[in-house]
Formats: sequence, structure tokens, C-alpha cells
Amino acid sequence: MSHSLRKYLAEGRRDDLTTFDGKCPVWDVYGTCPSGWKCRFVGSHSEEVEREDGRKEMVLLQKDDAPQRIEEEDARIGVYNIAATKDKLALAKRQLDQSKAEEYTTWIDTHAKEMDKWHNSRRNEDGEKEDNRAQFVDPPFLASEKRRIYFGPDTPVLAPLTTQGNMPYRRMCIDFGAQLTYSEMALSMPLVQGQKSEWALLKAHESEIAPPRVSSNSVVQGYDNSKDLRFGAQISANKPWQAYKAADAMSKMLPHLRVIDLNCGCPIEMVFRSGAGSALLDAPSKLEKIIRGMNALSGEIPITAKIRMGTKDNKPNADKIIERLAFGGPDNQQLGAPGCAAITLHGRSRQQRYTRSADWSYISECAALVKSYKDKKDELTDTIREPDARTLAPGENLYFLGNGDCYSHVDYYDHIQNAGVDSVMVARGALVKPWLFEEIEKGQYLDKTSSQRLEYVEKFCKYGLESWGSDEQGIGLTRRFLLDWLSFAHRYIPVGILDHLPPSLQDRPPAFRGRDEMETLLASDNYLDWIKIRYVKWCDLIIYEHR
Repeated sequence: MSHSLRKYLAEGRRDDLTTFDGKCPVWDVYGTCPSGWKCRFVGSHSEEVEREDGRKEMVLLQKDDAPQRIEEEDARIGVYNIAATKDKLALAKRQLDQSKAEEYTTWIDTHAKEMDKWHNSRRNEDGEKEDNRAQFVDPPFLASEKRRIYFGPDTPVLAPLTTQGNMPYRRMCIDFGAQLTYSEMALSMPLVQGQKSEWALLKAHESEIAPPRVSSNSVVQGYDNSKDLRFGAQISANKPWQAYKAADAMSKMLPHLRVIDLNCGCPIEMVFRSGAGSALLDAPSKLEKIIRGMNALSGEIPITAKIRMGTKDNKPNADKIIERLAFGGPDNQQLGAPGCAAITLHGRSRQQRYTRSADWSYISECAALVKSYKDKKDELTDTIREPDARTLAPGENLYFLGNGDCYSHVDYYDHIQNAGVDSVMVARGALVKPWLFEEIEKGQYLDKTSSQRLEYVEKFCKYGLESWGSDEQGIGLTRRFLLDWLSFAHRYIPVGILDHLPPSLQDRPPAFRGRDEMETLLASDNYLDWIKIRYVKWCDLIIYEHR
């Protein structure tokens, strides 16, 4: 029996536990109930019913009752960006007012046809094409003024993580010092259709609504730290109109968003074949069209993009993509810049996936291109009209972030100083050791003991039960995502095992025995050992849930 459970029983604190004839997780672990009573979890998919004879029973909710009850639980304290049920139903029935998105879609399609007609037209006697200014039609409306944002060395970013970028894990990274987090990638079409499961990905915890911490020397002109947030949403789209409607709906239904990020780097085959993710790198004109329209329809929320080097090895085209996102394509000079507020470059190609090391030399070249943004902006902008500030990045400052192979504070500051990026987006490094953000803040290696790492496992489980509920479904989700995280966390190599620092994710040390039995379990690549770790803390979860 765990020490916490012994202490709990010794204090005689059993009155706040509701008993019923059901199966107890403690019973699962120990084969017997240590105190003679059984405990239960009160969840969102069942409720307690009192019978006529005074007996109390747990019954599953009927389908007709479940949605309303679940929505009430979703509105719990500490959770933000909960899309209203009526708005999701309006989306599903196409009753939500999205006339602006439809109007902009009609205009951008007409503009594209006119530009194609002009490109395919014949040249005059002097060998030049006629000016097409007379045929140009102004957009139906201009983008709103965007909220200022800031990226710097003191704002390390947690990348959008598939599966593991859930709210409990983001909360834990915020506790360690992450200054910006992203939701899991949401698909634009299910968002437009009002699917509840997709909108659930965009929920944020109250810790993500707090403004990021910035040092006194990082304040930029026009930036109000108190009005900034730590939470951004990422979406993917393969058609411009889907992205427009998704951005329009998010700006209306989600009041707490720092940025909306367009995923242009997802290498998953299903996403790539649909024309979304990294497939947009091979369609730069469509990519620019999507960013431009999202910027017009997102209200005050800035639009950003996350890209890869390219789709194929040895054929990077990210530099051309960045130039188009910063200044606009040659066929859209009348429209000005697309309005992209920040660009994150993952230093790998789509073909490379996650193999081999990220190419930070190429990221450095692209960072130099972005830094010339202000110099090139004036000469590439239409000479007759003054550049419209609403089409430029907020504050006319395009931020550039690097992503790939950041596993220590040494990697982080090396990338900032030598590659010239504004900040670094941390992905798998934060999965291996989420206290990486604490290392970045303190500027030193932190070799956590097995006891400390076990506390982080417990913290994740507590956050999981708070987020997903403590019924059978919530416990199952917490178990699933805990084991998923442990599949990365076991790769942590304690300081002193390797003969070099900093360690890399590609390092594969020989099997070793830790400083204690728990550290050996935490370093095991056998999933059965991870289940043992889960059992160690299971009684503490029961106690926590009933306090």
C-alpha cells in the first residue's frame, strides 16, 4: 500500500467516499480492498439514482440526456474556449452567419481568374503585357487591425503535438515555464461542420490564458504584455474556403486565442494526399491565398504558419515560401503583404519525416531572409499606394521561429544566438523531459531524480482526471495518454550516463541500472514496466479524486 493511502486511512477519512457495489481500482492493484470498503469515481457518463427502498445505484445516462449533462461539465471552472452548443449546431445546419467568408471566397476566386487571364494574355508590340490595373477590383473588406504579439529568447514555445498536445500535458509544461502552447492540429472541415470532437481540441486551461512572462529588456513598441495570451490554435486546410470559414468561426466562438496557426508541414500520408499539411509547400499560390483570407477574417487574432524545408530531400523551397508569406507573390502586388505575423520552420523535409538531424544551417539562411523584411518591404510594395498596415505583420515585424532537435537549454540558446531565430519551438524534447522549459529559464542542466519524475506522472494523472472526468471513460483516456507520454519519457538519459552533453534523441545508451529501482523502471522500454508505474500512483489518484 502506498504511503499516501496509509496516511489517508490512518486519519480515518472515509466519510467523503461514496460506496457502491462496483469494481474498485485499488482492488485491481492489490487483489483485495485494503480497508474493507470500496470506492467509486463519480463521472460525467453516469449518475447516482436513489430507489424507492432507499438503495442508491449508479446508472448510465441515456443518450438523450448525455449531451446536456456533458455540456454542463464542460463549463467547469478553469476551462476556457468552450464553443457554445448552439453555435456548433448552427455551424452544422449552416445557420451561423458566415457571409463575410463567402463574400471573400467569391472575390478571391474572381481575382485569381483575372490574374490567370492576364498571365495568359498576349504581349503587345513592345513585348510587354498590358497593365491590368483597370481590371483590378478591391477586396470586399480589409483585414482588421491585429493584436500585437511577441516572440523572443524569453518565450520558449511548446509545439503543437499530435495526440500528446492535450490540455493536461500543456498544463504541466506551463508549470515548468512554457510561455506559449498550441492546441493539437484541428481539421478545418470538421470545425466548419460543427463537430464537437474537433472543437474540443481547442479548449484551453486558465493557466494558458495568463500573459506570458517577458523580461524588462524584451518589451517592444506597441506590445502590451498584459493583453497577450499563452494559447494558440493550429488548424489544417486543403481548400481556401474551408480555412476562411474556420478562421471566421474561431474568431467568433473562441475569445481566448493568441494566434491561429496554419499547419503547412504535417507529413502524415492521409493529410498530405488530401492537399493539406506539407502538400501546401508545393502549392505556394494557394498557401498565400489561404493565409491572406484567414488574415482578413480572423478579426484581431494574428495568423501564423508552420512550414517544413520542403516536400523532398535536397530540394528545399522554404525560402521562397517565406518570401511569399512576407511580401506576397508577384501576381498579388496590388493586394500588399498577406499579413502573416510569424513563421515557424521545421528543419526537415516532408520526405525525411523525423529521421536524421534538423538542418539548422538552412534555418539560419531563412532567418537572415526574414530579418531583411523591413528593408525589402518598401521596394516590393506597390509604389503608387502606401502599404496598408493591416496587410503587414502586426507592428510590421515578422517573427521567425526554428523547430527541430532542441533537447536542452544549450541547444535552445545555441539556436537563438547562431541561427538568428527569435525563439525556438520545442517538440519531442519536451516529451522526453517536460522540465526542459525550467532548464531554459534557469540556464542549467536539471537532473531530476526518480521521485521527482514520479511526481510529474502523478501530476499528469491529476490533470487528466480534471480534464476528462473520473468516470470509466475519463480514467481510460488518462491511462491511454499517460502510456503514450511514457513511450517518450523513458528515453530520458540521466546526467552521467553518457560521456557527452547535451544528449540527443538519437542517442541509444546501453541498458543501464538506475540509481534506484524506480529510475530503472522509468528508463525501461517495456510497456509492462510503464503499467507498474501507473499502478504505483493509482491509489493516490483515488485519494486525490475524493478529497
